[in-house]
Amino acid sequence: MATRWLLLHGTPLSPEVWDEVRSHLTETTEAPDLTELIPVHGAAQQVQRQVAAAVLKSLPDGDLIIVGHSFGGQVAIELALQAPHRVARLIIVCSRHTPFPAFAVGARDIRDGDPVDIDAGLRRWFSAAELAARPPVMAYLRRRFATAPRGPWATSLEAIAHYDRRQAVKTITTPTRLFAARHDDVAPPAVMVQLAAALPHARLQVVETWAHMSPFADPAGFAATLREARSS
Repeated sequence: MATRWLLLHGTPLSPEVWDEVRSHLTETTEAPDLTELIPVHGAAQQVQRQVAAAVLKSLPDGDLIIVGHSFGGQVAIELALQAPHRVARLIIVCSRHTPFPAFAVGARDIRDGDPVDIDAGLRRWFSAAELAARPPVMAYLRRRFATAPRGPWATSLEAIAHYDRRQAVKTITTPTRLFAARHDDVAPPAVMVQLAAALPHARLQVVETWAHMSPFADPAGFAATLREARSS
């Protein structure tokens, strides 16, 4: 069976964030809605593992090129741990394998129903040049910030706050490419350097112009990056 792309989104996003990227990938792609798979109950430390297990159950047979961005990158790590025989290539973008405690505060605010400062979020996620250019993904993000289900959003932020796979990632033997954004406060290059060092077969590229969501501002360029990463 042919190898297919598995594209995993961040929080509080949905598979729609991948739509333009998918249009530039010629092979079959799968982009599950991780929000629908986030458990309502259970320990925060288990969320990414449970989501990964649910993704696996939903997929047809065949090898996978897994691409995970942000929260999706952590789910990608769990897939590589749970089903290494299925993963032909692992590509992790702007993600981390260690806890990010600051998100626990954000999770509480989301759960309490506090208003979301959308403009502040966009300023953290994009470069000044991208903000001025207003790529189409920004309109999607504004809609998503306003409409994303708050329960799964808060749960995923809590999960990121507690996620710690420093020991487990050492067992992942899948060929792996890592992409860090120079201007990313959540998964800064220093953290992804540590992840690259822990993975036995990983290569890291730090993209000097990127912020956390920059890859999606240029979907054709991002797709080209992924195609190159698939074979190198």
